[in-house]
Amino acid sequence: MRVLLVRPRVLNAMTVFGAIVCEPLELEYLAAGCRKAGIEAVLYDGVTEYRPFSKVVKAVRPDVVALTGYLTQEREMAAYVRLAKKVCPRCRVILGGVHAQLCWERLTFPGVDYICRGESVDDFVTLLQSLDRGGEPPELPGLCRPTEWGWQSAPYVPCDINDLPPPDRSSWKEKARWYRYTDFSPISTVKTAVSCPFSCTFCYGRNLHGGVYQARDLSSVLDELEAVPGETVFLVDSDFLIEEERVRAFLAGLEARGIRKKFICYARADFISGHPALMEELCKAGFVMFLVGIEAAQDGRLDRWNKGTSTAVNDTCVELLHRLGAECVALTIADPSFTKADFRALYRWAKTRPVRCVSVQVLTPLPATPFYEARRKDLLTDDFRKFDLAHLVLEPAHMSKTAFRLRYAWLLVRLALLGRARGAYRFVTPGWVARTLWKGLRRWGTLR
Repeated sequence: MRVLLVRPRVLNAMTVFGAIVCEPLELEYLAAGCRKAGIEAVLYDGVTEYRPFSKVVKAVRPDVVALTGYLTQEREMAAYVRLAKKVCPRCRVILGGVHAQLCWERLTFPGVDYICRGESVDDFVTLLQSLDRGGEPPELPGLCRPTEWGWQSAPYVPCDINDLPPPDRSSWKEKARWYRYTDFSPISTVKTAVSCPFSCTFCYGRNLHGGVYQARDLSSVLDELEAVPGETVFLVDSDFLIEEERVRAFLAGLEARGIRKKFICYARADFISGHPALMEELCKAGFVMFLVGIEAAQDGRLDRWNKGTSTAVNDTCVELLHRLGAECVALTIADPSFTKADFRALYRWAKTRPVRCVSVQVLTPLPATPFYEARRKDLLTDDFRKFDLAHLVLEPAHMSKTAFRLRYAWLLVRLALLGRARGAYRFVTPGWVARTLWKGLRRWGTLR
């Protein structure tokens, strides 16, 4: 049996300019399971591919095409399904990924045969083996299929993530030049936990894995780190710094095994500010960048979003990381309720703190969050391509939509120039811009 594993292309400012591109970790997990079971797996990563998808399908002639994707990629996923069925009508098409897990009803496109809501690689392999034998797949947890009564889903049951195989990174070296997090390149991607134990009202990740936070056994994480390529590792957990005991055990494991890497991770400001000695140990062990949800420059907004922190905690966090020589990427939010003064306040916060990189995302009600349910009737669009945290999907409270967009764009420009003046974004050169624009143009025609 031959399986074509597909990550759809994403053509937005972030991917076209290549400032943040991660390896297709979800496909690498599936590839590892397939190859262990003797199933031939071919990866097609639309983010880094120049070959038209239809030509790849024609050359591979897969028995199964398995697609992953995020909520902003619904239309691309539907286009990939159409192309796969057009070129190879007898192939089966399976959809999966985090969007399928939470919003599978939106993915029942014509041509889709199954939707996998679960993360279990073993269940995916079982599905493939059933199709290879020509039989009907068993009732696997979270498996959705069309019936004479319409689409039906088996109950979703979170898998034990310790049962996942080590990702198959055999194609990493070939694509390594693509993988970057701003000034760090190339990077590898490692996931040590799923979901999140906190309850920020706008957060999408906390609903994954059935809303149950689970961390992997550290022994398997350390095994993976010993084998992972590259010198910089992006730990893509929603929050890596949750349990102090686990973090200390992780540091001890790095030391015992002699693992020397640079690390990037997400973290909360309250953990960082509350553990100065531990943060110093982390920085000495190779942690160079922390992506911190600062969110707002006012305590009132933090309270409304159930963030559980304060501006004072945020300031302590930023100052501590600066003193330790680590990069704090401040993740902030532009609320549609912003006034002109709020936009100015956010820039003033960045200018008066020792931060170089400040990300500003438009507050967006993401599906399966309490915020989405509360504001669903107020949405300006149901086109999920606009839910990329860069578009306005709620009516601004104090200005026109055009005025909000212009102020938001101007804020991004000012913050980028501020960061550049402070030494960030050194990878952005005229030659790099020209090369990335050319790569974007070459990828434009791949969805055919």
